Amino acid sequence: MAVKMNGASERPLIADHSIARQAIDLDGLVGDGPFSYCRGKLLSAHSRPGLFVPCSDLGERDVFDEIIARYGQKFPGSDRRAIVSMWTLYYFSMLTIAPSVHMFVNRIALPMEIGRLSLVCNELTGEPEAFVMFGSPEPTTDPAGELHRLMLGHAEPVIAAIAANAGVAPKLLWNNVATYLSWILKEIAHRQEPALVEGGMALLEEPNWPGGARNPMFGMIRIARQQCGLEFARRKVCCLRYNLPGVGGCGEACPLPDGRH
Repeated sequence: MAVKMNGASERPLIADHSIARQAIDLDGLVGDGPFSYCRGKLLSAHSRPGLFVPCSDLGERDVFDEIIARYGQKFPGSDRRAIVSMWTLYYFSMLTIAPSVHMFVNRIALPMEIGRLSLVCNELTGEPEAFVMFGSPEPTTDPAGELHRLMLGHAEPVIAAIAANAGVAPKLLWNNVATYLSWILKEIAHRQEPALVEGGMALLEEPNWPGGARNPMFGMIRIARQQCGLEFARRKVCCLRYNLPGVGGCGEACPLPDGRH
């Protein structure tokens, strides 16, 4: 886990670090309620075992390759693009689900920019388990604006880095983000009220983001209809998980027939 630097010194690519629950009790806000699965995902730098990786370092090929090598051990000989995509499903679920709950339900702004977060991975498997935030949560009256900042300040740069390092199409990675973001916003609407997430849904469904930039998630989630008339959400770009042994397909959500099994 070390690399020579100019032949003179060594540094670890990924540091084992101790992390604990943050002093501001975000976990207490979700408690045992309908969003209890958000607990333990947003932490501060104290004590919890794992591999500690600044999210900005994921743009370094050697760091990213080391994490994926750990994760890929469970899928020997498999398509690396599928392995990387599967790993990002864990990453993007953490980046979208708990933050969206705190932004739209609890009206809390979080320090989610790529330079203000570190990733905690399982030290054996490399699987993402939590984020460590370097900054304090604050009240917000603009949750959609906070989500937009998360997309610009974290999702966009990390997707560019992963696409460059792993040869995975950015559209696939954005579809991974959109899948989880769409799910949690609709879950909030169902369990709270639709008006809470109108601004967040616009970031998914409008062709352009505020400021006029093209929305990379536009059209990534499509509404399809079964023969019986039941509507369901389907991805535009396959996540490739069906290529991994022991991993179930996405069912009707997959755009490819091979991925629906």
